[in-house]
Amino acid sequence: MLRHLATALFATVLVAQEPIALVSATVHPGDGSPAITDAVVLIRAGRIERVGPSSEVPVPTGMRTIALKGKHLTPGLIDTHVHYSQTGWVDGRPDAIDRRKEFSYEQAMADNQAHPERFHLAFLHSGVTAVFDVGGYPWTRTLGKTTEHDENAPHVAATGALLATYDPKVLQLPDQKQFVFPTTSDDARALVRSHKAAGSAAIKVWYLETPGHGVAEWTEMVHAIGDEARQQGLPLVVHATTLATARDAVDAGANLLVHSVEDQLVDDAFVAAMQQHGTHYCPTLTVYHGYLQVYAGKPSAEVMAQLDAVHPSVKDRVLHTMDRKPQNPRALTGMQKNAELRMQTMVANLAKLHTASVPVVLGTDAGNPLTLHGPSIFVELEAMQASGMTAKAVLVAATRDAARAMNRGEDLGIIAAGRIADLLVLDEDPELDSKAFRSLTHVIRGGRLHDRKDLLPRGD
Repeated sequence: MLRHLATALFATVLVAQEPIALVSATVHPGDGSPAITDAVVLIRAGRIERVGPSSEVPVPTGMRTIALKGKHLTPGLIDTHVHYSQTGWVDGRPDAIDRRKEFSYEQAMADNQAHPERFHLAFLHSGVTAVFDVGGYPWTRTLGKTTEHDENAPHVAATGALLATYDPKVLQLPDQKQFVFPTTSDDARALVRSHKAAGSAAIKVWYLETPGHGVAEWTEMVHAIGDEARQQGLPLVVHATTLATARDAVDAGANLLVHSVEDQLVDDAFVAAMQQHGTHYCPTLTVYHGYLQVYAGKPSAEVMAQLDAVHPSVKDRVLHTMDRKPQNPRALTGMQKNAELRMQTMVANLAKLHTASVPVVLGTDAGNPLTLHGPSIFVELEAMQASGMTAKAVLVAATRDAARAMNRGEDLGIIAAGRIADLLVLDEDPELDSKAFRSLTHVIRGGRLHDRKDLLPRGD
């Protein structure tokens, strides 16, 4: 049976967007509705034509049929928090650990721009069929057009440069900026309009408080950004990790918060504001783990196991993590304790917001040190479930609600007629355990079926 299935799937890959009927699988629509057993999914011209139980959906004569008995079908995963302008290691974040003498930041950024396919394939190989790049160099805006109909890449929406309240200084190039710094409301509005003209899919605010510079200083400007974004028809995405900045971001009209509130427990007023505005909450639970591993000079067993699923250049960099002398043990212990306390707050806030039916969405912050584009998705999915969400709720957060958060709720995120045919074939049931996504065998992107092993990133 398995040999027959593999042969049938391989044969189908040879013809791009050939009309196909997927039969006998259990379909998990992604919208929270009951799974459909013994289902039929008809795909034609890259879109889902019809879906339902086999007793109601006949297979048209002449359509290629692929038997998936015992398999599970889900929508493709959507990562609402990635950065193509970062590498997955410290050469892309010298503000964390500066190794520019050994690894040129300029070269790393040039490589990212020249070879985005390195990340495209890593995402698809991990079942991620759409991503939201929420902050990067101007070239990232071009990815939307170049990937939309590319069967070897996820759909990409990008914000372009971040409007920031803090200057990381080293994360710039002589001829490009990924952070811009409005100082007045008029400056902020002009930058929003320039982003719109340049093709940004959204506006991203990097809302950081620093000693002596808090919400009172920035609120007028942030609200001007939110108002201008509304006028320009652009969603507002905000990095806000404190309750004060998150509250202000929601009041300014944020559609998506891409980090947890981590400094204190959220209150009922904040929950009510999230509900009222319909703001999406991307908890981004696991990104800090990578920083701790870098400081310790030791990637985790999980990260090491991911290295064959990423481009060789990324693997090579990650292995250099162990070259560096680790942080002072006492300092490292302090960092780890602080991280544990922060995680406790993040988990409690996620539970409260999810219980209140605030839309929670999946996002990894991929590109940060040891949060690798693609395979880090599995770690984040499992962390969301470990934080108290059911596996079924995690599935909805990773598909339907994530699609809405990146402004693609009309055509992505659900297995339904008329939607783009971005689907995953799993051996295990994703509504029982989010670890089921690690049983991924095949990816369907825009109606094109890929054996997962054929999507492994390869050397240039």
